[in-house]
Amino acid sequence: MDAINPAKLNRVTHRGAKIKTETFENKLSKMVDNLRGEAERRVCEYGSFAPVKANVLAKDKSELLQEVVLQVVPLPKSLKEKTPNYERLRYVELIGYGNKGQVESVVLARGTKDEVLQKLNDINFPSKVQEEVEEFRRSFLED
Repeated sequence: MDAINPAKLNRVTHRGAKIKTETFENKLSKMVDNLRGEAERRVCEYGSFAPVKANVLAKDKSELLQEVVLQVVPLPKSLKEKTPNYERLRYVELIGYGNKGQVESVVLARGTKDEVLQKLNDINFPSKVQEEVEEFRRSFLED
């Protein structure tokens, strides 16, 4: 049997892993798609449910906008007395968290489960989310 030459054991060159870089806009579109799928499964027609969320985190801690959260939630209990059809209403909320502790939020849609899903399936919805995220960035820049 031939002896192993120790000089040739570690001569393998590695090229490293290929890192896919995604734009922030693509991440937001995927976030909307993920929320759409989860909302179809987890949001109930009637009554209360746990919030259904999808989020995107910033790559770098120095970025103005650290996290964007898109969620479908039932109406708050404080609106129960004031809102007819309270048990069936849901809303879609977009929340942005800044690097200095700032928080901005906006309600993008409100209605029954079917109305909210219809809004999430709208072709223009991801672009509306992107516009609101840019608004958050401008707001955080002013702070």
